[in-house]
Amino acid sequence: MMEPMSNLLLCPANLEAYLRDLPVAAAVLPRLQQLLLSDDTDVSEVVELVRFDPALATRVMHAAGSVFYGRARDITSLEDAIALLGLRESYRVTAAFAMSRFLNSSLRIYGLGPAEYWRRSLACALVMEQQAPSRGLDECVAYTAGLLHALGMILVDRHLRAVGDPGMLLREMPACPLPRQEARLIGMSHAQVSALVLRKWNFGPEIVVPIEYQFEPSRAPSQKAMTTLLSEARILALEVVKSMPPPGQKRGAEPETADSVISACGAKILALEHWMH
Repeated sequence: MMEPMSNLLLCPANLEAYLRDLPVAAAVLPRLQQLLLSDDTDVSEVVELVRFDPALATRVMHAAGSVFYGRARDITSLEDAIALLGLRESYRVTAAFAMSRFLNSSLRIYGLGPAEYWRRSLACALVMEQQAPSRGLDECVAYTAGLLHALGMILVDRHLRAVGDPGMLLREMPACPLPRQEARLIGMSHAQVSALVLRKWNFGPEIVVPIEYQFEPSRAPSQKAMTTLLSEARILALEVVKSMPPPGQKRGAEPETADSVISACGAKILALEHWMH
């Protein structure tokens, strides 16, 4: 690996400064995931955790009573909302909304608008969730790993816009893959930055390791199956996003040869976008 450029190196002090802008709701997700993976979780524990962020609690109640879930009525309590949605769907809603405030970011360094970056993250989460059961993996863990797999890109973008060349642009190239370009510039890839952030948020190794080693799954010290799935899912997620119409446009007729995974994930993202806005 090439030595990073010393004037662009991402230092712990830089990362701490950028992390101050992260949404408070992110702190809810690790504990909520732990509750969902437990066999003896009480719904009241989930309710108290979601109440940690009032805006998030409001969104969950809105979701439970929305047409998106086959209802069209007001839900007046968080307890009723979580009971209607169920624990796992409550987690999906919570995770999507908690991170949408952060993942809806424009990444100039990568040439990505906010809609494309958000769609990539959500598409990867949905692909992971869909394919996890056939590999004996937990859907909730897979969804989380997919949703957060490119979190570090936001911090890399923020750092390079602050200290780098205004015209700098990173693109995936066969001769110089994106992780190698990032490491040359700042000393680590966005996957490694993601892992640093998620450890600070107290996510466990079942999430952190697959994200950290997504570009080199054979090097993962544990969580091999989840890491391999993530490595494959992030590529399929790009195909999902390519299949979708530009933001604000309605989806046309599906091509007859459309892959069922790509089609299903794209349709769900469009439905979520319509509902969330």
